[in-house]
Amino acid sequence: MQFITIGVCFCGRRGTLVDGRCGFCDDMLAAAPAPRPMTVSRAIDLLLAELVAEDIAAPLSARFTLATVCADLCRLANEEIPAAVAEALDGPAHALVYRERYQEPA
Repeated sequence: MQFITIGVCFCGRRGTLVDGRCGFCDDMLAAAPAPRPMTVSRAIDLLLAELVAEDIAAPLSARFTLATVCADLCRLANEEIPAAVAEALDGPAHALVYRERYQEPA
């Protein structure tokens, strides 16, 4: 059973009170909604925006390893990178390749 009265709430507001509280106090004391996890499509959209911002030519048709994409999606979703993906990133397939600039033969 609830008691509805007219008066002054503990927070100082005047008006209709339900169990001695105004509606504003209930809103302030309510728990914030739990954050929703990021969807896969949103993470891919953010990754695509990053690639476009970095001037990657045609990022949707570029070749990336699954480990690279997985690591970037985990980063964007603020999640930990799985151990298998971290191992793959440390492997020789992901080693930086140094290439000299092409010069026309003399």
